Amino acid sequence: MFLLVGRANTGAPKGRLPLLLSVLLAACARNPNHAKLDYLKSGEKYFSAGKYQEAVIQFRNAVQVDPRFANAHWDLARSYLKLGNSQAAYREVTETVTLDPGNTDAQLQLSMLLLSRRAYDSAEAAAQRVLQLQPGNAQAHAILGEKYVLTHDWPNAIRELQKSVDGDPQRVEAHGALGAAYLAAGQPAAAEAAYRKAVAVNPKSVQAHVALGEFWLSQRKMADAENEIRVAVGLDDHAIPPRLLLARLLILTGRLADAEKLYSSLKTIAPEDPQAVQALGLFYKSIGQGEKAATEFQSLLASRPRDIAVQANLVDTLIDLNRIQEAAALDQEILREHPAEPHALLSEGRVLIAEAKWQQAVVVLERVIQSDPNTASAYYYLGIAQNALGLLELARSSYGRALRLAPGSAEASAALAALDLQRGDAGEALRLATGALQANPASRTAQVAQARALLAKGDARKAQAVIEKVLKKEPVSLPALAVLLNIDMRSGATGRAIDRFSALIQQHPQSAGLHFLLALAYFDIHDLHSAQISAQHAILLDPKTPQAYTLLANIDLSAGQVEAAKQDFRHAIDADPLNLKNYLALESVFEKEGNWEESKKLAEQAHRVDPASPIAAGSLALLYLDHGGDVNLAVSLAQMAKEKMPNSPTAADTLGWAYYRLGSPDSAIAQLKESVQAAPNNPRYHYHLGLAYLAARRLELARQSLQQALTDDPKSPYAAASRTALKELPGSPH
Repeated sequence: MFLLVGRANTGAPKGRLPLLLSVLLAACARNPNHAKLDYLKSGEKYFSAGKYQEAVIQFRNAVQVDPRFANAHWDLARSYLKLGNSQAAYREVTETVTLDPGNTDAQLQLSMLLLSRRAYDSAEAAAQRVLQLQPGNAQAHAILGEKYVLTHDWPNAIRELQKSVDGDPQRVEAHGALGAAYLAAGQPAAAEAAYRKAVAVNPKSVQAHVALGEFWLSQRKMADAENEIRVAVGLDDHAIPPRLLLARLLILTGRLADAEKLYSSLKTIAPEDPQAVQALGLFYKSIGQGEKAATEFQSLLASRPRDIAVQANLVDTLIDLNRIQEAAALDQEILREHPAEPHALLSEGRVLIAEAKWQQAVVVLERVIQSDPNTASAYYYLGIAQNALGLLELARSSYGRALRLAPGSAEASAALAALDLQRGDAGEALRLATGALQANPASRTAQVAQARALLAKGDARKAQAVIEKVLKKEPVSLPALAVLLNIDMRSGATGRAIDRFSALIQQHPQSAGLHFLLALAYFDIHDLHSAQISAQHAILLDPKTPQAYTLLANIDLSAGQVEAAKQDFRHAIDADPLNLKNYLALESVFEKEGNWEESKKLAEQAHRVDPASPIAAGSLALLYLDHGGDVNLAVSLAQMAKEKMPNSPTAADTLGWAYYRLGSPDSAIAQLKESVQAAPNNPRYHYHLGLAYLAARRLELARQSLQQALTDDPKSPYAAASRTALKELPGSPH
């Protein structure tokens, strides 16, 4: 431009200036090399200044000019990594190594991204490409070692991590990774040597001392751990990791006041570090001081009103405190600004669970999983919602996935254990609960699950010992108290439970759960009046108290007040419309009255609520078969029940009876023999088998089965029906 101006001043015609300028601009446009390099340099300046969003814009401009510009793709990938956008980074790194296979830094980054995606074979291939170009590359060996760690191949992990140490002996991280692999492989002496070597290599490394301190902590050598961690703290006045580890050690050694003081100091030491700032609130949350945690997070939010992490922790704390309306309002505030924020969506799912909106919770939690399939807690809460909907196999799958993603999850283990108890597998339930306690010895959830499993296996003494430990730490744990009540009722010591609950209610008069447990205890000793008062008190305090209306209905039935019982069962259904037991219990009341139309209506409702329930399907099938209904549909329902409960004598009897009604006596006999063998004293099973034999003209066997029905219970309706059938047999007196 300076030359043009100069030439214009020497007398060049004015009309030529725009022409020359347009020619120059056209020349620039025809030289994309200059443009892309200018964009690259501009992006590098932004990157160096920590302005990664601006850097992204410039690197993208360079790529638009030349889509095969490998350096720009690589710098764009690095910028996305700084911004935490791993998906975009993966795309750009992949493009980089395609255009420039010799870029070993990009190959290494691609390998690490592939590891995070669990694409282990592809990650290994990328690391091996680096080793072909640079034999002995320490980082490539470290990545291979990490791959083997993630796949639990400890010998190969140790081999590769040792090569990484050999390739870069001064790198503290390499020694630490090797020590962790040795420890995971069950070789603590070798692990200690590796951690000590890291300290020897760099005595001033905070990271090395922290790693050795963590090792001592894992070996329960508290004094050694504390000495090492305090050395790390002394090396850097502002380092957060050693102080967090020291606070953890203080908690483990029972010095909660010292831990609280240390967590509080972190806000001053590193006021811009999110982990440091929130540590005190998370500490309160971890030790069960939810109100203090909420107050702390609210205080932080006052000075950081747009901090999503603080908002999310406050929402979680409010949910834990059952302050659901406050939690929901704050969570919706987050979602208005960030509609796809995974943590906020997870919290929304938890809120919906607390509100018993199970189906809506499933939809929201599935969105969380879709955005991040590795979120263990999303699978756990999805399992809770599925369990509440009666989708037990789906719940089992979700809990199992949560446990695979987070092997130390006591909650997921306990949930799976509860499902195993439901299907009668106390051994597997005990194994899961014990495993959860090994991962987290302080977990109340796992302890309660272990006690339930022990009780199911008949070891009430051990179960009580476990529960008493829980109650020593948490005297009003309703799950633990429920197990203790079960133990007391089994041993005939229900009076002891009544005394305990009455004393606790004196201290916590607003606890609906305690009043409900007291009602159960009174019901067990047939004090119906006291049981009714306590159950009604529980409902008054919390109309959603689980099974309170069901208990009232059973109290009414015991008192002979059938109409009141029907009304209470109706209330129970209104309060918990997904609980099949209430439909089937009310159906049973109408069945005893001979009101088959109402019985069928209730069984149909139960089947609509959960079409996959074998119990509801079996009940409906039997009603259709005996009291009018589509026989073909009854057969389908009975087949589904038998398929889902292959060892149930009731399911076998229902299916056999369906085959009999369909006119297939041989198929009926095969099923009915199975039910009789499993439950030889049930008159209904013998009666049904007798009629099937009669239809097949196997008269002697028919006589034997019908006579057995009479012997089992001479007063049962099946005994009367058997007498009638016996009279029809040839040779029988009329």
